[in-house]
Amino acid sequence: MRFVFAPKLLQTLREGYDRTVLLGDLSAGLIVGLLAVPLAIGFGIASIPITPPAGLPNPASMGLYTAIVGGFLVSLLGGSRVQIGGPTGAFVPIVAVIAERHGLAGLWLATFLAGLMLVLLGAFRAGGFSRFIPLPVVIGFTSGIAVIIALQQVKDLAGLRLTGPLPAEGWEKMQALAGQLGGFDPTTLLVSGVALLAIFLLPDRWRPRILVLILGALAVNALGLTARPGHPGLATIGSAFGQPVGDHFGAAIPTGWPTLVPLEFSWDLLKRVFPSALVITFLAALESVLSALATDKMIHDHHDADTELIAQGVANLAMPWLGGLPVTGAIARSSANVQSGARTPVAGMVHAVFLAAVLLLAARWIERIPLCILAVILFHVAVRMFESRGFAEVRRVSKGELLVALVTFILTALVDLNWGVGFGLAVAAGSSILRLREITVLREVRHEEDFERGLLVFRIDGVLFYAVADELTDRVDRLLLAHPEARGLILRLGRMMSLDFQGMKALQAVHERCREAGVQLVLCEVQPHPARIMSRDGFFEEVGLENVCGDFGEASLRLGIGNRQ
Repeated sequence: MRFVFAPKLLQTLREGYDRTVLLGDLSAGLIVGLLAVPLAIGFGIASIPITPPAGLPNPASMGLYTAIVGGFLVSLLGGSRVQIGGPTGAFVPIVAVIAERHGLAGLWLATFLAGLMLVLLGAFRAGGFSRFIPLPVVIGFTSGIAVIIALQQVKDLAGLRLTGPLPAEGWEKMQALAGQLGGFDPTTLLVSGVALLAIFLLPDRWRPRILVLILGALAVNALGLTARPGHPGLATIGSAFGQPVGDHFGAAIPTGWPTLVPLEFSWDLLKRVFPSALVITFLAALESVLSALATDKMIHDHHDADTELIAQGVANLAMPWLGGLPVTGAIARSSANVQSGARTPVAGMVHAVFLAAVLLLAARWIERIPLCILAVILFHVAVRMFESRGFAEVRRVSKGELLVALVTFILTALVDLNWGVGFGLAVAAGSSILRLREITVLREVRHEEDFERGLLVFRIDGVLFYAVADELTDRVDRLLLAHPEARGLILRLGRMMSLDFQGMKALQAVHERCREAGVQLVLCEVQPHPARIMSRDGFFEEVGLENVCGDFGEASLRLGIGNRQ
């Protein structure tokens, strides 16, 4: 197994990087950077339910540091052209539980351990598991995420004044929003409507997202429509996450570079947080690969899953030392990145640099961006993400695979993304087993002259695996009982492409049944893959190498019955 680490950044630069690609990456990086500001702050605040001790970053800072450093490392080292790394909503409940149970020291140690495991998974080529995620699952998952993104924007699009955060589950989120729709803000709804019309009607070549964001923010601020201390209005990043400072809101975006946070390494803490580290590892790997698969489909590319896992691992190894959160592929931001024109990892690096500039230089201006304008942009991303064409294409090919896509979509959108993917993969795996079962044929080859000469012939086509192994032994048992005069049994394996452990045991059971009945077993036409397994297991020696023949004629001669093909 050869270790390969091949960041996509190097590949894209070798292919040639021209002005058109650069402009697309810059535009996308700026848009995603603007979207990432409130998301990173919000995820940080929602993830840390405890008050950090003095000298440690506050929750908002943790979110921003993760988006900046983690996002830059993922784009610099990753195996996807357009992946955006950072904190994500899927991690919010997990991080919150770890922080409550084990404190920040436990959270940071669990993140560090997860980073180490992700690097090892990539180094040992475990990223190949992404090849086993069926496209219908990706279609359902992507569409479910689109619905989640759209639902999350309803609050800011309509200016709803919710007393608490939206529930994590999609169905409960819909119920909470439906119960508050009567309390919409007319001004917010009007601004959202105008922005939605602009972003959906303007031609794509005008880059309408960046225009809508900049012009919309300037217009509502110039008209005095944004909220100020003591005066209701359009919610902004500052009014949502900051504190009143004179006639405006401030301190929503923490400023200054992160400082080094020493990690606590102790055997007792390591034992307590190791299960949490496994959860972070699994979810980071799964979400990153699914995000990369979804964006691959948008740009017609293929990511390097092993390199991506290593990049995610390096980012998670680094973040605890800066007081950050777990890093993974951000599906919504990665999709927005593609839809905004990104084609190389440079866009993700621009996004991280922009966030750093905001952190150091532009906090006061960014805090004035209305949340409804950001919500319009994300709503547009969600609409573009929804795989209506993908569902139609799956429906034309296979109703069973359409069911897989729909189940994944419904569970992802209404319950939880982990349930959606898990159930979708389980259904897809079950469907694959049924299809393997359908193409595997176990049958007796009937020729009266063979019976007269005491020869039985049995054929195995397809894959001899656990779902058909018992049937093989039952069929051979019935064949031997029906022909007690038989002297030999030839197993024709020319169309048996593979077998598993239970299939191997079934063949051994067949040999034992033949020996008990006084029937000589001969194998013929064994294909390379089954032959390797049989050889390693010692089955050829058990049967006798002289009873392993190249073709049916040779097998017949071995039993002294002639040379009929």
